[in-house]
Amino acid sequence: MRIYTSPKEDHRWIFQPFRATFKGAGREEKIRQKAKELDFRYLSVYSTGDSLHAAYTSERDGYDFAARFHSYCLKAGMNDVVYVERSSDEHNIIVTVREGNIKRDKVGKAEDIKAELESMMGSANLENVKLINYQFLENGVLEKAKSIFGGRIENLSAALTDKLEPTEEFAFLAERDAMSKIKSRRPWLLYLGIAGIVLMGVNQLASLTTDTVEKTVVVDPYASFYQAMSSDVIQVLNRMAQDYNTHVGLMTLPGWTVTKVTHTKGQVSYRMMSTENGDVETLKAFAGKNGLHVMIDPNEIVLLGLGANVTSTDDSQVKMYNVEEVHHFLRDAVNEYIPGAELTFIRDVPKGTDTKWTIRELMFQFRGIYKEDLMTLGAITKNLPVSIGGDSADPNAGQYIIDSERFTGGLKISVFGEKL
Repeated sequence: MRIYTSPKEDHRWIFQPFRATFKGAGREEKIRQKAKELDFRYLSVYSTGDSLHAAYTSERDGYDFAARFHSYCLKAGMNDVVYVERSSDEHNIIVTVREGNIKRDKVGKAEDIKAELESMMGSANLENVKLINYQFLENGVLEKAKSIFGGRIENLSAALTDKLEPTEEFAFLAERDAMSKIKSRRPWLLYLGIAGIVLMGVNQLASLTTDTVEKTVVVDPYASFYQAMSSDVIQVLNRMAQDYNTHVGLMTLPGWTVTKVTHTKGQVSYRMMSTENGDVETLKAFAGKNGLHVMIDPNEIVLLGLGANVTSTDDSQVKMYNVEEVHHFLRDAVNEYIPGAELTFIRDVPKGTDTKWTIRELMFQFRGIYKEDLMTLGAITKNLPVSIGGDSADPNAGQYIIDSERFTGGLKISVFGEKL
C-alpha cells in the first residue's frame, strides 16, 4: 500500500490495496471473510449495480483514489481509461480502468510510472482507451503516447486527486463501520426461487442415499501430507510480520542501518552497518528487547533471531489443494499487487507413498519493493498450504539487500498439495 497526498488540497489517498469484487447472495459475509483471511483491518466498500467492490489495507484515515476515479469514469460513460499524474519526482500515479473495472493503481517515482505506461503501450490493445494526463507526459513518452492514443489524450489543468473530493463512500474504515454503510438489496423472490431449487436438490439427494451401503474403514491416504502440514510448514504471514516489525524498530535505532536480511527455515539474521558512530551497546539493548542476539566478528555485525515458525491451528490450513491452482493464484496476485516482483517455478518434489502428493517449490524474486510488500505477500498466502523455504536439505530460504528502504533479492516458498 502507498500513501499519496494530493498537490493542493492535501487529500490523503491510499493506493495499491488488495481488491476483490463480490456478487450474489452472501456478499457481505464474503467481504468479512476475506478481511479475516487477509488480516487487514480497514476496508473501503462501494457498489456498482449488483456488485460490491472491496479494498483492504492496514492503513487508516485515507481514501481509495482508484475507486473514486472508477466511479467518476462510470458516471461519465468511460470504460477504458488510463490516468497519470505528477506530484513530485518521488510521487506520481497511474490508474488503469479497463472494460469498466479497476485493473491497476500505483504510486511511485517518475521512472517507475513511465516504465508502467510504456509497458502498457507496448503490449496492450489500446484502440478504445482514453489517456488523461496531469503534468506527467513529456519528451519521448509524450511523443510515443501521441502516436498510440492519437486524439484520445486529455490534458488537465488541475490534478484529479485534488478535483475529485474524497467522500465517505470511498473512505477506509474499520470493518464494522465499513459494512454498516452498505445497504443490502435482497431480491427476496429470487432467493425464494433459489431456496426451492436447493430444497428439491436436498430431497433428491436424500432419495439417492436411502439405500443402505456397506460401511468400510478407510485409512487416510494423505496422512503424510497432514503430518507435514502440522510440522514442516513455516507460515509466510507469521515470518513476514516478524520481519516487518523488526524493520520498523530498526528504522528508529540511532546510529545503525540494516543492509542485508537472510532467512533460513529456523532463523532470521540482519546485517548491520554503523552510521554516524553507531554504539554497540545501543544495538545490544535493542536486541534484548526484541528477542535477538548480537553477533560480532571482524567482517560484520549481525542481529540474529529465531524465525516466527508458529504453525496455525486453523482447519483451512490443512486442506488439500491442487498445487498448480495455488501456484497460478499466487503468481497472478503477485503480479497484480506487488509491482517489482515475480513468482517463478523451480521444481516439483513428489511426496507420499501409496498416494502421492507434491511440494511445488517457487522463487519469489523482487527488486525495489518495500517492507509493506512483504506483508502483502504474507496476506496473499494466508490460509493456503504455503511455506517459507523449499523441500531440499538446504536450510536457506532466501535473502535480500536493502538500499534506501527498498528491498532486492529472493525468497523460496513452497506449495503443499496434490498434482492432478
